[in-house]
Amino acid sequence: MKQPKTSHETDRANALRALRNAIVEGATWRYEQLVSLAVKAGVTDKEIDDVAHQALAALLEAAEQPLTFRELSASGCSAHFRH
Repeated sequence: MKQPKTSHETDRANALRALRNAIVEGATWRYEQLVSLAVKAGVTDKEIDDVAHQALAALLEAAEQPLTFRELSASGCSAHFRH
């Protein structure tokens, strides 16, 4: 049977998830605060580096995916295309 996570483990996981989300969102103004919270939760520098690397890899992977005309239209892009 799976052991329930302790509060400490949950805090660490939440801190790493928040940092990863901030990196993916590009919320640079939150990085310092989130790294401080992660360190206080017991996250190591290596774990922070790994999460940052994973987030950047996800951004680059998503950037390589081409958008269709429909996706561009749905994104609210204000550019007008001539046919």
